[in-house]
Amino acid sequence: MTKSKLIKTVFSAGALAALALSLSACGSSKNEVTLWNPFTGADGEFFQKIVDNYNETDPEIKIKNVTVPDMYSKINTVMNSNKDKDVPDLTVMHVERVELFQSQDLIDPMTKVLEGQSDIKAENYVKSAWDGGEVDGVRYTVPLDVHSSPMYYNKDLLEKYLPNALDDGAITIDEVNEIAPKAKADGNITYPINVETWTSMAMTTSQGGSIEKDGIPTINTPEMKKTYEALNHFVEIGATQEDGDEPVQAFQTGKSVFLQGGTWDISGLKEIEDLNWGITNTPTFNAAVLSNWTSSHQFGLLKKERTDEKMKAIGEFLDYVRENSEVWAESGQNVASSAIFEAESYKEYPQSFLVSDQKELDSLKIYDFKNNGITQDALGTYARDMIFGRMDISEGLEKAQQQVDDKLKEGK
Repeated sequence: MTKSKLIKTVFSAGALAALALSLSACGSSKNEVTLWNPFTGADGEFFQKIVDNYNETDPEIKIKNVTVPDMYSKINTVMNSNKDKDVPDLTVMHVERVELFQSQDLIDPMTKVLEGQSDIKAENYVKSAWDGGEVDGVRYTVPLDVHSSPMYYNKDLLEKYLPNALDDGAITIDEVNEIAPKAKADGNITYPINVETWTSMAMTTSQGGSIEKDGIPTINTPEMKKTYEALNHFVEIGATQEDGDEPVQAFQTGKSVFLQGGTWDISGLKEIEDLNWGITNTPTFNAAVLSNWTSSHQFGLLKKERTDEKMKAIGEFLDYVRENSEVWAESGQNVASSAIFEAESYKEYPQSFLVSDQKELDSLKIYDFKNNGITQDALGTYARDMIFGRMDISEGLEKAQQQVDDKLKEGK
């Protein structure tokens, strides 16, 4: 499964060479904290601003920020080298990796880092992001953000076809079905199939279903089946693009009512002239129950020896980020710190609705169990075949569950 990108970042050979050179000098000195991040797109520029702004405060130990293409492969390499000097002092990792890394003994607790940092605590962060950084009662990471897959909508088309649909803050499955024939009559589509794995996970949990039980993936469930039946019905009534057609272009050109995507797509949409768009929640079976697939970038410590001075410096940097990372919202992510997203000025960011009240905060579903990766892989293998009617849904879910079970037996 891949993320849909509305704007592609192109790296020149020179830029790639510079990145390679920076990686060759990743060893850290006692006067700096080496920080690895995976932000190879435009978001990397916003993250660099956070680091630059911190370093301009003239801390005793500065942050050396290194963007690492294919970071998780690089982590695998350095962690197997048994050389502390190759391991970064601090790493930005996805929350889905935390429990997995902990089970593999690849990360250290944040205990020492957080000594004296009394404001880095649960009540100052998005709950789902904060909870994802803890394993067996031990704090391993501190969140930077929450980034979600909500739904974009064409304001003009929605006003034409169902003007009061968002009065309750949600688009229901029934409302998509109601809009579809009206849009089709105009030669438009309603809900193109996009990021379908994340969508199916969110729609399943909106029914009260679960993607895992005690860490074991649960794919073949009644709730998941109902989700795929709903998406397949969209196809049958002509609410989606034709099988094989690219899903994003119809929305960009004003020919689709909705588009499921990621908050990181906002910067691309802003550049499209004459597209009057808004952003709302993932379609749900019940407007009272919202669910949006969400992940979180988190600061963590890959296993290595660190001096007390560096531990203290990392803590000071993390507290600075807690209070001074609004620039990160410009990348389309929601900053996880309540000190930032609760500010009145934060409402200017389109994605801010996802952290605007408790109902929205509760909608941010982070699937951070350690077998999340094989769950998404299995769903991604069969999702489109089920949605577009190439495979019976019951058969597809059985095969997806079997794929997961086989991977677990292999110990991967």
